[in-house]
Amino acid sequence: MPGDMSGREVWGRTYAALLPWSRVPVAGLHARCTEAVTAALALLWDGCGDALLDAPATDGQIHAIVAAREAYGFGWRDAVLGEVAEAARAARLGDGPGGLWAPAGRRNRGRGRAFRPTLRRNLEFFGMHPWAGELGHVRAVRCAVEAASADPRATLALLLRTAWTERATERRGWDDAGWWQYLEVEALVAWAVVALGLPVDDPASAGEAVEEAAEAVGPPDWTWTGTGLPDGFLDAAFAALDL
Repeated sequence: MPGDMSGREVWGRTYAALLPWSRVPVAGLHARCTEAVTAALALLWDGCGDALLDAPATDGQIHAIVAAREAYGFGWRDAVLGEVAEAARAARLGDGPGGLWAPAGRRNRGRGRAFRPTLRRNLEFFGMHPWAGELGHVRAVRCAVEAASADPRATLALLLRTAWTERATERRGWDDAGWWQYLEVEALVAWAVVALGLPVDDPASAGEAVEEAAEAVGPPDWTWTGTGLPDGFLDAAFAALDL
């Protein structure tokens, strides 16, 4: 029964349910969502052919795309997680990673506005899979666990160094947020705790603890032009997790 699951069991079952989807290429995730959204729009608008898609978009059309995407997202979530989201709510665990456990309607990211030249281009942007980001976290953790043979320290070191390399390439020179926020340290560590089976009751709290360690050891002027993770961060992360 959903009410009988512990918080840690909810995290574990969520990770297990998402794991197969972490092997689907990101482009494939987006394509499936966009296809479903386009089919819904075709019903709503009595067709969705090239003439419509290649014309300028209106804000009203964008609102329809976003509504269809969110409906697809919650349907996908319920099909993948089954009773797990209900169990999380019964255990009062909050909305969960990326809002995966939230009731439909609470996860509101706005309705969007047309900002690309055609409806097709806007559909490509607004029709992306709503949980691709969270699946990206699970994918990164899975890859690190497999590459490091599930050794906790080696996995975390690889996971966080890889995140640095990827984000530094994308965000080099940006300083409008802490480097640990761009690395999404909190989310990555929470999923790593689950994947590695570490004896932590609340993975989210573990992620927060490592993020706090990152803020504590990170030099105030640290930027993406650095050579990598700040000195002392990995040791502080291991200490936060009692590794």
